[in-house]
Amino acid sequence: MPFSYEVIKIEDIINAIFTQIAREPTKTRYYDDAFEAIKILAKKDKEKAFKHNATLRQYIEIAKSLTNDIAFLRVVENIRKETYHLEARDIFDSYLIYLEWNRPAKKKFYLPRRRVLKPLADALQDLSEKKIKFLGVSLPPRVGKSTLCIFFMTWILGKRPNEASAMAGYSDDLITGFYQEVLSIITDNQTYLWNEVFPEVTLANTSAKKTTIDLNSKKRFSSLTCRSIEGAWTGGIEVSENGILYCDDLVKGLEEALNPDTMNKLYNTYLNVAKDRMKDGAVELMVGTRWNVY
Repeated sequence: MPFSYEVIKIEDIINAIFTQIAREPTKTRYYDDAFEAIKILAKKDKEKAFKHNATLRQYIEIAKSLTNDIAFLRVVENIRKETYHLEARDIFDSYLIYLEWNRPAKKKFYLPRRRVLKPLADALQDLSEKKIKFLGVSLPPRVGKSTLCIFFMTWILGKRPNEASAMAGYSDDLITGFYQEVLSIITDNQTYLWNEVFPEVTLANTSAKKTTIDLNSKKRFSSLTCRSIEGAWTGGIEVSENGILYCDDLVKGLEEALNPDTMNKLYNTYLNVAKDRMKDGAVELMVGTRWNVY
């Protein structure tokens, strides 16, 4: 961004507050002041604001190790939460952390797996920013790849509620599961904080029969349509220029994967049925476990 004296001045204020925090790490007001300044900076330069957010979280972690003052810990933990809230619309990793903030530690999906799944979260961030146009994910079963990508789709739906995206799988039962998980994250306000990240986005229409979700308004091409690869795509599904085609487990199992004729037929179906629904500018996410290099 162009040089801005105002940004430099705000950063000087933030750094001065950080100096005070380093001197008096258990003074609550310094953390409040720092975060208020960061929020002002975020309106001018998000990238710089988010870097200061990360520094503030580091100071909070240090302070938590220095005191047992319940009132202080409650305040700084709430500020830490809000630093993720500030970033949640822009940074997928922060969205994941904030989304599950209210869940009991034992039930959280992302944080216990973050060390392993963070590289995938970063790759999904790149896909959302169109730094890449296609992301292929091949990981062993049961590591959380599909769940993470379903979370990703809920993030994209909130960011782009008026765009059309699609999710494909090998069976109706599988895509019904996708539909139900996405809908649960969007609507279960006790478990997930999706509505706090996207308070202006409304649920306009859902159809369990068609496995579609419309946000803000009902559309000819829904915000999200879940459909099996063998289902009806033509005329009913479009992936708009800022939408995502998410294909997960298009191959039913090992027997199908080892049959070249079946794989050729499936690949042609994927090209002519699913990929053909993508408009110019749309990106693609392909997830599965490669049982066969073919």
